[in-house]
Amino acid sequence: MKSPDKNLAKKLAVVLVLKLAVLTALWMGFVREQRVHVDGDSVAAQFLQAAATPAKGEKP
Repeated sequence: MKSPDKNLAKKLAVVLVLKLAVLTALWMGFVREQRVHVDGDSVAAQFLQAAATPAKGEKP
């Protein structure tokens, strides 16, 4: 590998490591603690309700 190629590879590696660090920090700061409670019965009710309601202009 030539010297400019090695230099470019080092710069790309540094940029990728920094990007990964920033993304990890953002995830830990904003997303990690978020939780969504999913209840199977409420999900089933939503799907059944959507299927039972005809779209506008359709006949049941």
